[in-house]
Amino acid sequence: MVSFTALLVACSTVASVLAAPGSVIFGRGGTPSSAGTHDGFYYSWWTDGQGDATYTNGPKGQYSLTWSGNGNLVGGKGWNPGTANRVINYSGTYQYNGNSYLAVYGWTKNPLVEYYIVENFGTYNPSSGGTTRGTVESDGSIYDIIESTRTNQPSIIGTATFQQYWAVRRNKRTGGTVTVKNFFDAWASKNMKLGAHDYQIVATEGYFSSGSSQITVSEA
Repeated sequence: MVSFTALLVACSTVASVLAAPGSVIFGRGGTPSSAGTHDGFYYSWWTDGQGDATYTNGPKGQYSLTWSGNGNLVGGKGWNPGTANRVINYSGTYQYNGNSYLAVYGWTKNPLVEYYIVENFGTYNPSSGGTTRGTVESDGSIYDIIESTRTNQPSIIGTATFQQYWAVRRNKRTGGTVTVKNFFDAWASKNMKLGAHDYQIVATEGYFSSGSSQITVSEA
């Protein structure tokens, strides 16, 4: 799967809003993407407008998303800034037909890094791309560690070249605890350095696919 989430941050840096409780953001055509705070949580939502997608901010750390068609989209809730020590609980439902991820997703600056802790995925396994850096065991499963480079792509600071760090869960699930520190320590042990944290969310992504999710996030 292409890394379409890099496009998200280019949009969300210029489209920050404060959403009303239970607000629904329709991603269709040229409808703007958005990011901001909602009911005590940070959220980020982006779509390229090529498919049909509806993102809804629910109470507290809950969001829901339905999508279909030939487009790219990603949305979720979490925190801004992120942290290396957060223990994340999440639960809900996640259904897909095609390429999709459910992941802890975030960015750091200095160095600029886009990272994924992939909990579930569709027809494309992201551990099949990039350079394999080993494995880490955490939260009841082995995760494959992958590193890749994005050259002259959109990022949270504009067009840039940056690293992507991946940890892809072998025993896929839709709910549980993610001990973020375990993954950051594993990346560091492979000389995969992180910087100052930007946002950190539990995101649903879709790429030329269809599906739905309803996810609730919280700190343990």
